[in-house]
Amino acid sequence: MRKMIAGLLAFVVLLCAFVPFACAADPVASGSVFTSGYYTCAMLNYNSATIITYSGEEASVTIPAELNGIKITSISANAFQANIELIDLVIPEGVESLGDYAFQRCPNLTEVSLPATLKEVGLNPFAGCEALSDINIAEGSPYLLVSGSVLFSREDRRLIYYPKLLDKGPYEIPDGVRIIGASAFYECDNVTELKIPDSVHAIGKRAFYQCSSLKSIALPGQISTIGADAFSGCRQLRSLTFPENVTSIGERAFQDCANLEELRLPEKITSIGEMAFRNCASMTSIHLPEGITTIGKNTFTDCKCLEEVTLPEGLTFIGAGAFSECSSLKKLELPESVDYIGSNAFDGCVSLESVNIPEKCANIGSYAFSRCTALKSLTVPDRIDTINPYTFQGCVSMTEITLPEDLEEIGIWAFAGCAALKSIEIPDPVEIIGDYAFAYCQSMESITLPEDLETVGPHTFDQCPNLKGLPDLSDMIEE
Repeated sequence: MRKMIAGLLAFVVLLCAFVPFACAADPVASGSVFTSGYYTCAMLNYNSATIITYSGEEASVTIPAELNGIKITSISANAFQANIELIDLVIPEGVESLGDYAFQRCPNLTEVSLPATLKEVGLNPFAGCEALSDINIAEGSPYLLVSGSVLFSREDRRLIYYPKLLDKGPYEIPDGVRIIGASAFYECDNVTELKIPDSVHAIGKRAFYQCSSLKSIALPGQISTIGADAFSGCRQLRSLTFPENVTSIGERAFQDCANLEELRLPEKITSIGEMAFRNCASMTSIHLPEGITTIGKNTFTDCKCLEEVTLPEGLTFIGAGAFSECSSLKKLELPESVDYIGSNAFDGCVSLESVNIPEKCANIGSYAFSRCTALKSLTVPDRIDTINPYTFQGCVSMTEITLPEDLEEIGIWAFAGCAALKSIEIPDPVEIIGDYAFAYCQSMESITLPEDLETVGPHTFDQCPNLKGLPDLSDMIEE
């Protein structure tokens, strides 16, 4: 028995010699998390890690080159964000990458020292660091460059960070720069004018976000895409000429450009993002080129001076709130190709007197023409089988509306407050009329109801003092 046990132990020892990892502890797995002091880190491989959060409150921070014997080679996205105590920062040699917005909104950060090993810099790591003007790069760095306090990447020829503390005035981006990085001029209210060289071919998202003093900018011919939020909040920007190569404008790209009066879109453009021109309150006209097939959600919401809109044949989709609160828009010609009008699409267009709805249109969303107080008449196309809730609510000047013969349902509050409407004929297929659908139609004198009507709301005809000859509907009322 003893000989058998001794033999078994010898076999195990021999096995461990040939399969060392079966008996030794596993190395730290990639992605595993550890904490050292104020630093929380994640392993990148068996001997390097990235800092994912920092919880310290020191004014001066020198990041250690190693933590728990593990080399620090990266600082992750948002790792130090919104640290209000941080004033000066030293990043050690060995760190090779900074994640997106790693130090964003550190409001008191004034000085940063970057190592020569740093080669990958994500989306502006210092966005919103309003006190930062002193960036030092270790001698011999082949990857980064500081010129006039502005931080550049040599590798992709990208402008990474422009300091908010530089003197107010114009800025000329150096020739050779190819990319204006995401958030590069984030909230830089010190820039009044920008000259961009022809070498630039891309503008990142939020590149000029809230540059509230920027009055003019000329975009080079190589630009094909305007990123999301690129010029959002540039309240002093009055005019902009797009290069002919631009094909796409991102979401909110010009939102809140309250003084933007003149805008000419290139013929090659095929895509405009949601809210792209929201609250461009001074814009008076817009011509959309032939390649546009979709107008997204809230694209022109609150463009209160917009009087003239030219829409292309081929447009099929008008999104929710696309022109809502465009209070100066008087007339609109919708192309025959339009088959979808989203909810609130023209809500609050109080000057809109006439609009044609194409025969192809199969959907008119809730509130689509709500509060169009100047709209006098409308024909709903035959493909519509339901008048959605609140669609024409508050159209106080409406005197005539023609409903499709195959209409099946009228939603709640659909025509409520159409105070000038004297009569209406409800088509025979309609079986349901929602609650308050014709409430507050104070001029209503007559209404023709379908024979097969099954359901009405208890308040469908409330506050219609002139309505006469209404049959007994008590058996149809649905609470």
